Amino acid sequence: MMSFIKDLLLHFSIILFLGFMYNFVYMQKLRINYHLVFIISTYITLFVTVIFPIQFVDGSQYDLRFLPVFISFFYISPNVCLGLIGFLTLLSSLIGGSVLMTILNYGIVFLSFMLLKKAFRNGDIFKRISLAFSIYLIITSTRAALLLTQQNTEQLPYLLVFSVVAFLALVLVIYIIEMTNFQLKAMSELHKAEKFSAISQLAASVAHEIRNPITTIKGFMQVLKGEENLTSSQNMYIEISLQELDRTQTIINNFLSLARPNSHQFGEINLSLVLHEITEFMRPYSHYSNIEIINEIEQGLTIKADPHEFRQVIVNLVKNGIEAMPKGGIFYIKAIKDLKGVRISLQDEGIGMDQTQLKRIGNPYYSTKEKGTGLGLMISYDIIQRMKGEMVVESELGKGTTFTLLLPIPTSRALLVGIFVSLWCVFY
Repeated sequence: MMSFIKDLLLHFSIILFLGFMYNFVYMQKLRINYHLVFIISTYITLFVTVIFPIQFVDGSQYDLRFLPVFISFFYISPNVCLGLIGFLTLLSSLIGGSVLMTILNYGIVFLSFMLLKKAFRNGDIFKRISLAFSIYLIITSTRAALLLTQQNTEQLPYLLVFSVVAFLALVLVIYIIEMTNFQLKAMSELHKAEKFSAISQLAASVAHEIRNPITTIKGFMQVLKGEENLTSSQNMYIEISLQELDRTQTIINNFLSLARPNSHQFGEINLSLVLHEITEFMRPYSHYSNIEIINEIEQGLTIKADPHEFRQVIVNLVKNGIEAMPKGGIFYIKAIKDLKGVRISLQDEGIGMDQTQLKRIGNPYYSTKEKGTGLGLMISYDIIQRMKGEMVVESELGKGTTFTLLLPIPTSRALLVGIFVSLWCVFY
């Protein structure tokens, strides 16, 4: 029994090595390939746990090979998981195990993971642990059923202890990885907040001073444009200058929006009506770009927001979507209500973005447009956050981008919706 406990604790420590390694390589700012180092760590962990298995009372051997496979699939990629399964198959052949059974078992495991992939990645830490528990419970049940059919009940207590320790090891690794990801996200948000603060201070001190001379220059340029003795080249130069002055004015207005203190003039607005008005307002601009706007907006939607700021967000996102479709296409505006609030989806069929670009969306001075500043999206993120909402971006290169706004409904209405749903559940 002591030998069993000793081996079990050793394997427990080996699995925890994965969690601590993830924390180390992603939190330390070292000049290394973090992704590659963690992949190598999963291979090392798998190798050690297979080569030094845990001995049961009758000579049977168990190990924790399933855990590195689980971590590699859900926290690295399915391709890395397939490579790890191939490595496991090779190890099995070298130590005299059944290659066919390894391929069969982990083929089923891999297919199961593929079915649970979306649910796992969309869930919070508690849902992820629950999924891990469900998977491991199935594995433990099959092992226990096998022992019972073989009438080998002496191993059942060992199997129970082994399974509990293995699951605890998996939970701890998941927790460490999730907390590491949370800290990285918090640090990223802090850096964004610092940049936002710096830009706000800069805007407050500079924007007003720049605005006056630009207005003067624009006025003189418009006077010059009215002269009759100008050549076509001179008219073109003046037109280009006026366009650039307008663009500069837009950038200054964005800076002033950042510097302007929150008005907190929130009120209940008819979201359905606002979205229909914005659709009609943007339709001429979309037709000019050979783009059709299709809306699917549920009637009677209301939210609590500053109407001017909210219009600014939607118009900005619709304009960005239209500009992302240089060859034309369809732009979708959808809005529905569920128990969590209002969900607004703005989807284009444009050029899309890769994962590197997605990570930088909302940062100041970053834009996928040639003459963009990135301030429009940054302001939009800030407005949605002040509305206690959330903006989620999904994109695929060459296939388009979807901005999803998740907004809370007014408290009184939310309470009525909750009561109505509860009563419906009771009487149904």
